[in-house]
Amino acid sequence: MSTQVAAAIRTYVVDTWLSGDGRGLTDDTDLQEAGALDSLSALALMSFLEETYKIQLEPTDIHAEAFRTVNAITALVARKTASTPHGG
Repeated sequence: MSTQVAAAIRTYVVDTWLSGDGRGLTDDTDLQEAGALDSLSALALMSFLEETYKIQLEPTDIHAEAFRTVNAITALVARKTASTPHGG
């Protein structure tokens, strides 16, 4: 599942903030340093994650390191989906 989650997150980031140009974007690219993620885009990304994966992000989940890379975001989703009962 994590490969599918990473692909979906990468696609969302590329389509939403990089105008469809994902050249140079890897799952370890620092999204903040690359200019793909700021406070407003982070809010949109959180909403995307909550709606897509039926998870609830808590204030303790929301910090710079959790949203730094596609891999970090994928790990966050994996932790949250593992702790969320099926069916939302």
